[in-house]
Amino acid sequence: MSGRNHHKVEAYLIPYPIESFSRPILIEDQQTFIGRDPTGSIKIAGKTVSRQHAVITCENGRFLIEDLDSQNGTFLNNKAIQKAALKSHDKIRVGNRWFLFLLQPETVDDLLIDPSFSANDTIVISNEEIKLSELWAQNTEHAARFFLQNAATEVPKKAIEPDRSAYKRLSMLYQLSDHLRTINEVAKIYEKGLDLIMESIPSANCALIVKKSDSDGSYKIVASKLSRDQNTNKNEVPVSRTLFDWVLSEKITLVSQDVSKDLRFKDSDSIRIHNLRSIICVPIVGKNDVLGLLYAQSDNLIAPITKDDATFASAVANELALNIDNIRFLAKALKNERMAGVGLTIGNLAHNIKNLIALNQSASQLMDRHIAASENDQMEKCWQWMQQSLAGINQLSTDILDYVKEDQFLNRPTDINKAIMKYRHSLERRFSHEGISFDFALSSENPVWMIDEIQFQRALLNLVINAADAIKDKKRGKIRISTEVKANRCLTVSVVDNGCGIASSKMDKVLDLFFTTKGTKGTGLGLPMVQKFVEKSGGKLTFKSREGIGSKFQMIFFA
Repeated sequence: MSGRNHHKVEAYLIPYPIESFSRPILIEDQQTFIGRDPTGSIKIAGKTVSRQHAVITCENGRFLIEDLDSQNGTFLNNKAIQKAALKSHDKIRVGNRWFLFLLQPETVDDLLIDPSFSANDTIVISNEEIKLSELWAQNTEHAARFFLQNAATEVPKKAIEPDRSAYKRLSMLYQLSDHLRTINEVAKIYEKGLDLIMESIPSANCALIVKKSDSDGSYKIVASKLSRDQNTNKNEVPVSRTLFDWVLSEKITLVSQDVSKDLRFKDSDSIRIHNLRSIICVPIVGKNDVLGLLYAQSDNLIAPITKDDATFASAVANELALNIDNIRFLAKALKNERMAGVGLTIGNLAHNIKNLIALNQSASQLMDRHIAASENDQMEKCWQWMQQSLAGINQLSTDILDYVKEDQFLNRPTDINKAIMKYRHSLERRFSHEGISFDFALSSENPVWMIDEIQFQRALLNLVINAADAIKDKKRGKIRISTEVKANRCLTVSVVDNGCGIASSKMDKVLDLFFTTKGTKGTGLGLPMVQKFVEKSGGKLTFKSREGIGSKFQMIFFA
C-alpha cells in the first residue's frame, strides 16, 4: 500500500468544460509546450492557436504558465497574462480551447492538521494515490443527462447483460424515484441508492456514500454495501484522497479506464493483474451544495466498471440529491415556522425586559448615591456585581432584538479590502495587550462587492472577537484575516486563529441559537447573527476546527 507522496508534485490538464469523457493530461516534463506544433507536448488544432502558443514550466514544485507571443494571447481565469503562477482549479484558455489545471497532491492549511480518513464499523478506508491520468473525467450533470437521453431513446431488446441495459436501468431508476418519495430519512435514501448501484453493477464488490466534514475536512463513510462474496476479514478500500477532493470541488464524475484494454496486461505478472481494479467516483450535488460522493469499485477484470456505468451512477446520484434536497427543504420550512413563533415570543420578552430595566434606571442611580455615601465596601462590591448582571441582561435583550428583527440591507459597491483595513489599527490596539498579533492576507484583485458595509464589518468583528476569545492566554496568539476572489465570482473572507479550537462533541452545536462556550460571558447569538447576515447576503458561513490547534471561519459570498 503506497503512502501519500508529499515531495513529488504532479499536475494535470483536463479539457474544460468536461462535456464528454476526457482523459486528464499528466504534465510530466519540466517544460510542457502547448500549440499547433506537432512536436509539442500538447497539440491543439485550430486557427485561433499559434504554432507555439504557451509553455507550462515546473520550478521547485511550482508551476508557471507563459505566453509565447501568441497571436490571440493566453488567458488565466479570464485574464490575459504574459507569465503567471498556476494554482489548482485554475482555468486556462489557449485560443478558443479551455483547460482545467489540477494539482496532486493539494496543499493543507498551515494552522490546521492534515485531515485523515474516518471509518465506520464495516469498512476501513486506506489512503492510496491513484494516477489521475488513468481515469476518465466528465461533468456530472452532463453524464447524468447523457444517460437519461440515451436510455429514453434505446429500443428494448434482449441483451447479453440485461442488468446493464440502459433501458432496464432507466426502469430501475424510475422505480427508485417512486420509492424515495415516501422516505423522509437521508440515511435510508443513501441505502436505497447503494442497493440500486450494487444490483445494476453486479461486478462491483463494494459501494460507499462518503461525506466530507465541514469542520475538519475529514472523510466519513455514511453508508456502505458489500457484495456477498466480499471477504469480511479484508474490508479495506484503497482510495485516493485527491480523487475525492477533485470530485467534490469540480463536480466531476471519474471512472477508471477500461482495464481489459490496459496495455499493462501485456507484460504484467499475475500479482499485478490481481491488484488491478476499476472504480467510479461521483459527486452527489444538491441545489446549493455538494452533499457527498458515491464511490464503487470492482476487482472483476472480465466485467470491469465502464463509462456507461459511470453515467448511470451520475443519474442515481442526481436522484438521491433531489430527494435529499426535498427533505432538507421541508425540514427547513418546519424549522422556520417554529422559529417564527419563537422569534415573536422572545422578541416580545426582550422588549419587556428592556422596558423594566429602563423603568428601574432611576432607582439604580439612587442606589449608586446611597451606597457611595454609606462607605460600605462589601455592599459596594455586591452592588457592582448586580450592576454587571443587569448590564448583561440588557445586552442579551439588545442582541435578541437585533437577531429577530428583519434587517433592511443597504447593499452598495464596497471595497472589501478597504472595509477590513478600516478596523486594522483599532483591532491591533484592542488585542495587543493580550499578546495577539494580526496578519492580513488580502486579495491583490481588490474585490469590490455589492454588500451592506456596516453589516459586513459587524459580522467580521464578531468573528474576530470569537477568535480572540479562543486564543485566551495562549502565547503568540495569532489571527489571520484574508480575502480571496475565485474565478466563479465567489468572494471568501476568512478569519483563522491558532487558539483552543472546538471540541468534536460541540461541532454540530456551534451555530445553534444561544449555544456558547463562554459561560456567562457569552450570549450564544454572535455566530447565528453572522450566519443570518451571510445567508441574507446570498452566501454561506462555514468553519473548520481542530481542538488544541485552531479554527477557521469563512464568510463565502456568491455573485
